Parts: sequence; structure tokens; C-alpha cells
Amino acid sequence: MVWRRDRYWDPFDIMREIQEEIDAIFRDVMRGPRLWSTREPREGITEISETWREPFADIFDRGDRFVITVELPGVRKEDIKLRVTEDAVYIEAQMKREKELEREGAIRIERYYSGYRRVIQLPEEVIPEKAKARYNNGVLEIEIPKKKPTKPEKEGFEVKIE
Repeated sequence: MVWRRDRYWDPFDIMREIQEEIDAIFRDVMRGPRLWSTREPREGITEISETWREPFADIFDRGDRFVITVELPGVRKEDIKLRVTEDAVYIEAQMKREKELEREGAIRIERYYSGYRRVIQLPEEVIPEKAKARYNNGVLEIEIPKKKPTKPEKEGFEVKIE
């Protein structure tokens, strides 16, 4: 008698189905948006590595303007690109490191590119040409005036406790 999978119950079928579902979940996670991405080194003596991270940002509504602070540790001020539109802020900061090593006549050159990229959507329209930015100790602070200033709402009324 020949055992056929389609005619008889196989206890390992359930395990295979579970494994396929887990594999599908991991495929979806790895395909989706990432905190960083890498490019693999090329063949030969030159190795190239590129890593982009999304920096942490805080956004404050000050009524007449937005104040955005972005953490960019290890970046020089000259390597930051900042662009502001009426509804978004685009930040890119790149760090480059190059190292040459010479051993027994062979030269090895390594290049490392790392940096930060972030697009911050703003909840209200702003005036991009009046934006100001300061960079100090790894923190970028951006002030952007709103087109239509709003009055900050009070946080309720203070009630005395008896």
C-alpha cells in the first residue's frame, strides 16, 4: 500500500504550515521600511560600506512656529543638508571615513559611508524661506514659522484640592 500525502493525515504538515507562515512574516518584515540599509562591499581590494539611519527627532508646536530638534551625533556641520518645503523637512547628514593600510607590499583601502536621512511631515503649512537652523554638540535645532499661527490651547483649569 502506498501512503499518499493528499489522502492521509501527516502530523508534520501542521509544522510545515507554521514554518511557512513564520517565513512569510520574516520576509515581510525584512522587505518593509528599515531603520538602516547597507550596501555590500564590492569584490577586490576596495571595500565599500554604506549605512543610513533615521535620526531621532522631537517636534514642538510653539503656536507661531515649529521647533524641531534632531540628534545627529558624529556629524560635522558642513556635512548636513537641510531642505524645508511648505509641508516637510528633509534632512541628510553624511559621515565619510577612509583608511589605507599597507602591509608587505599589499595595499588595502577601506571606505565607510554612514549617515542619517529623515523626512519629517509637518502638520501645518510653514514659510520655508524664513526657516533657521543651528547645530551644536550633535543636535540640530530647526525653527520654522507657520503660515497661519495658532493660539496654544490651555491645559484646562487648575483646581485646588481641599
